[in-house]
Amino acid sequence: MAQPSDEQLQVIGAPIAPMSVVACAGSGKTFTAVRRLAQMRRQLGDNRGRVALLSFSNVAVDTFRREYQNLVQEVPSSVAHGRVEIDTLDTFITGNVLRPHAYRTMSAQQAAFLVMGGEAFLGGFRFQTNTYPREITQMQVGIDNNGVHFSYADNDRTLRLDPAQATRLVHRLGQVGAYTHNLGRYWCYRTLAEQPGILRALVRRYPHILIDEAQDIGTAHQAIIEQLVGAGCQVSLIGDPNQGIYEFAGANGAFLARYGQREGVNSLHLTRNFRSVPAILDLANRLSTRADTADRLVPDTTHGAFFVSYRNAERENLIAAFQAAVLAADLKLERSAVLCRARTWPTSSVVTKGRQAREPSRLLHRPPSCATGTRTISARSSWWLPASSVYLPTRRKDWWQGSRSPRAIRMIECCDGSFGHSRAIRIRGYRPRH
Repeated sequence: MAQPSDEQLQVIGAPIAPMSVVACAGSGKTFTAVRRLAQMRRQLGDNRGRVALLSFSNVAVDTFRREYQNLVQEVPSSVAHGRVEIDTLDTFITGNVLRPHAYRTMSAQQAAFLVMGGEAFLGGFRFQTNTYPREITQMQVGIDNNGVHFSYADNDRTLRLDPAQATRLVHRLGQVGAYTHNLGRYWCYRTLAEQPGILRALVRRYPHILIDEAQDIGTAHQAIIEQLVGAGCQVSLIGDPNQGIYEFAGANGAFLARYGQREGVNSLHLTRNFRSVPAILDLANRLSTRADTADRLVPDTTHGAFFVSYRNAERENLIAAFQAAVLAADLKLERSAVLCRARTWPTSSVVTKGRQAREPSRLLHRPPSCATGTRTISARSSWWLPASSVYLPTRRKDWWQGSRSPRAIRMIECCDGSFGHSRAIRIRGYRPRH
């Protein structure tokens, strides 16, 4: 992508104000976000406030940093180089709130520190459930209009804990100075609430924050963001509610979807998909009830989607029908794949250049009829989906996107342009949060 589109230019050159950008898959979100960041820094001029671009994974942060450095090297002014920070949201709150200031709220005698679960002293910090005691690292925290609540995951269920008992346990761990990834957000929220001077100083230092992948904002992160907004920070969100993968943690995309409706928030959209061919985007639009447009033209080779639900007993017939469709399109079986979803958790097989790799998933076992070359690719999801399949014959990099509807498919990326020569097919969305 050499030049920004009209939609991208609207985002990049918008006045400095809170913004909500709902960006479809393949819309050049990284391209747009780094240019928006540089433009904001230029517009601020000599203002000593910093601009922060925050995301949810180290991979995304590394990409933003690399793209931003490449961009500002072409800009002669030194204004765009300084007072810009790019990091994960959790690293941001850890460095600015938890480590330097949370110990006072935690009633600890030392700086707060993260525990991962292997520390020996954590044996005395288990919480009781209906079945057996669990490690405190399994405790989740949520914050809503009714206040703070603690819970834990039990298979497909999220069960709430007794608030008084959970709070006592969390505070007892806090007195040691320790916190888990989830409890760190709780202590950040408490610290900003009980030490308002820290909140005011944080907003003075970071008057503008741009949050990428905003559909992954959970209730605890949302509560912290609301504190920043309430103290005067201008927060902009960019993401796609249809790409949310942390619904089990309260990140259902609703915060992003509603943020643009607030007074004073500029609501913009990126609706042009630069990745997918028209047939794939048409399927994604039908599943997600969107109306995005494809920038690419219809390719010379056969492209499209074969999407069908089926019963487990009909799996062999499905594979046979899929292979017949591939051959009828004059395509090769080794350049095709079957993506399935199921409620159970068996182990799937991925065939790659004659090798077979095992990986856990919600995918049905690879049928023996796939031995001729058709692959079965795993896909995990936090929401239930009946077993279904999608036909993926392609020779170029394409994305598949779906919504949370019962017949939806998640976004898929081919690692290179050919199934026959790619090392693997990667499921987008499974990335570390720190």
